[in-house]
Amino acid sequence: MDREQMSNEENYCFDVAGYLIVPDVLTQEEIEACNSDLDQKGTSPLSDSLAKLRDHPVLEWYLNQICGEEFRLDREPHLIGDAEEDVGAPLVGGNEPRDWARAYNHQNDVRFCQGVLAIWALADVNEGDGGFVLIPASHKNYVETPKDVLTGADDMELTVQPSLQAGDLLLCAETTLHGLRPWKGNGPQRLVACGYIGKNAPASIRPDATCEEEPPPEWLAELTPVQRAVMQGQESDNASFPAVVRSDGETSWIDESSEIFHPSIYIRDPDSVIDEKEFYFWDLCGHLLIRNVMDTAWLEAANEAIDKFADRIVVGAAPDKGSKTLAGTGRPDLGGLFELPKPYCDPFREMIAHPAVIHRVNWMVGSGFRCGNATAICSVKGTAGHALHSGSDPARPGNGYLLQNGRAYCDSVNVGWQLRDVTEADGGFVCVPGSHKARYPMPPGVQSCDEPMGLVQHVSMKAGDVLIFLAGAQTHGAYPWRSDIQRRTVLMNYRSKNILL
Repeated sequence: MDREQMSNEENYCFDVAGYLIVPDVLTQEEIEACNSDLDQKGTSPLSDSLAKLRDHPVLEWYLNQICGEEFRLDREPHLIGDAEEDVGAPLVGGNEPRDWARAYNHQNDVRFCQGVLAIWALADVNEGDGGFVLIPASHKNYVETPKDVLTGADDMELTVQPSLQAGDLLLCAETTLHGLRPWKGNGPQRLVACGYIGKNAPASIRPDATCEEEPPPEWLAELTPVQRAVMQGQESDNASFPAVVRSDGETSWIDESSEIFHPSIYIRDPDSVIDEKEFYFWDLCGHLLIRNVMDTAWLEAANEAIDKFADRIVVGAAPDKGSKTLAGTGRPDLGGLFELPKPYCDPFREMIAHPAVIHRVNWMVGSGFRCGNATAICSVKGTAGHALHSGSDPARPGNGYLLQNGRAYCDSVNVGWQLRDVTEADGGFVCVPGSHKARYPMPPGVQSCDEPMGLVQHVSMKAGDVLIFLAGAQTHGAYPWRSDIQRRTVLMNYRSKNILL
């Protein structure tokens, strides 16, 4: 390409409509070669001419512009409209419910389109010919699509069939509602499609189960079924749908339902059992403190385990990033808490699927989330603070936050289990409430806490409290540790089914 960026007209079209037609990309020679190979070989095995479509430099140039970061192939080139079950099936895509793994987001001149469908026209498609159809602007819609619109029983005059000339390239955001209608044109329909996704998005087709995979750790078998479901991303025997772990705030259990569980505070989900004040605080601030989750015996067992394996504590580099306010020594951490020998692992494994956490992570993230390992932060007096980090700008797939149709959408939350009391005089966790919705870069003075602008807030906690905060979206860090008593916080991360660990 002889230019560095898409034109304003191209950007405007794709942003508004969710698709863009790039005309005359293929030469007549390339078109003829592809059609000849389709006539003789089909798409399996993939011919050289069709493989060139997958890696075409013009396509790659536009994908770099549209996807925003590294992208990867999700589906090999394939002929669409040749399978009877595809034609007339309900449209797919749409932006409700929200799926960050395929979502379209544009913020501060940075665009991320996590899923792109590239369609090559190898023959003309005229108005009224049928075939590939879409609903413009549906990649940003926040309301559930009526069933009649999906099936075409009543498309409300929203569905569009793009006209294409042989050699054109159509780029469609995957969340733009799209599908196939019966072909009425002259000759065979010759549309070849391939799919691309963002680097952190899970693939549409799962890897072959026969492929060699690293065996799960032996200690995983010692967990309860609910704990295993959370650690493994709530995977079930149904390969197409992860298990649903539910909680009423008192008990956690596996729901055999085959539907995503993502409670809404709206009346359409009156059984959500969401505390409206908690929901308001979470949406406003980006963190939520749950009081008195751990009892005395549990706290004693967790602290005893850390004392027992204090020789495994590793002191890392000071994370103060040159801040005068946060300066100090390296931070001591104890990792691998789930893997400690029994009974010392038990107080930490009990945290994995605790009802108080599962109940809230379900409405924050949606079912299908996965828990990572646990680390104990064991700061001693003089340990450096942590420069503030994360935030919603620049926009990236893992740091998004959105409230849509009564549901909170985020893809990564941290959960901190407090094993000892902590006050502002002691130091510890700080955050910038509301920063998960910021649309401007974080000022250096806020990052260092040298000029906090009155925005940086310390969160005081009691032993047994649990803090949940947006890992990628809320700006957070820590003050230096000033207490003679060691800091004791167990930090865990939960990621949605849409983001790879």
